[in-house]
Parts: sequence; C-alpha cells; structure tokens
Amino acid sequence: MGAAGRRLFALLNVTVTLGAAWALYQLWTEQTPGWWFNLIFTVMIGGLTLALWAILRGSIRQAEHEARLQAVWRDIGPRAVATAGRVTERHCVMAEGGEVMRFELVVQAPGGAPIHGQWQPANARLYLLQPQVPGVGAEVRIWRAPNTPANAPLVIEVADPSVVH
Repeated sequence: MGAAGRRLFALLNVTVTLGAAWALYQLWTEQTPGWWFNLIFTVMIGGLTLALWAILRGSIRQAEHEARLQAVWRDIGPRAVATAGRVTERHCVMAEGGEVMRFELVVQAPGGAPIHGQWQPANARLYLLQPQVPGVGAEVRIWRAPNTPANAPLVIEVADPSVVH
C-alpha cells in the first residue's frame, strides 16, 4: 500500500472507529437480550476495528523497512559485485485469474548459503503470468557489496524465461 493508500485507509479506519464507538454506545445503553449479548458484540466490533488498525500499522512498518533497505542499497549498491547462482526453490501466490501476485525464490550461489528473495508488484497492474516466473534450475545473478554484513540488502537478478534471448 502506498502513502496515499495508507492515508485513505487511515481515514477509513477513523470513520470505522467512530462508527464502532457509536454502535457500542447504542449496544450498552439500549435494551438487549442481556449482558452476554452485549459482550459478544463488543468483542466482535472491537476486534474488527482493531484488526483494521493492525493492518494499517503492518503496512506502515513494511514501508519503513523497505525504505531502510533502499537507503542502505543506495549507499552500497555502486560497490556491488555479481555472483552466479541457480534457483533451487520457487513459490508463487496466485490471483483468482491465474496471475502471479508475488513469488519467492530460493537461490544458491556456489559455496554459499541459500538466499531467499521475493518479488511483489507495486500495484495490481504489474501481475506476471506463471511462465514469466523463473523455475527451479534457472540461472540468476546475486548482486552483493563486498565486506557488508550478512543482513545487508542484496539484489537477485533473474530473467523472464518466456522471453527468447
């Protein structure tokens, strides 16, 4: 979710929270079958409201994490060196229409530990088709800056297997 989407979602959350507060006020001040009924609906309405705020918080934390990684990569990227590797595992998450919403690859460089990488589009118009996702055994290039910590960002470069070179 982008910055504008997060702002709109926050506005929606405020609206939902106000609506939930009004509903809970009505629930506890009006005639109902009993306290147990009020408690059930309080937990349900409160839980749904909290879930929306948790989704927003998760989106903000993910955006902050990605921004930190991009800032570090801007600093170390010019020194990055490519190493050849191969895809050892592939996992795709599909949309209802059969498009690939995101995929994860596990790649192996000779003499190195397995590296997990993922691709997720910035927006829904960038979905891939399944033949466009590299399969097990595909060649990759792993771009990593020398003398950086193991948790430093790196780039896994893969080619679209549906394109003839």
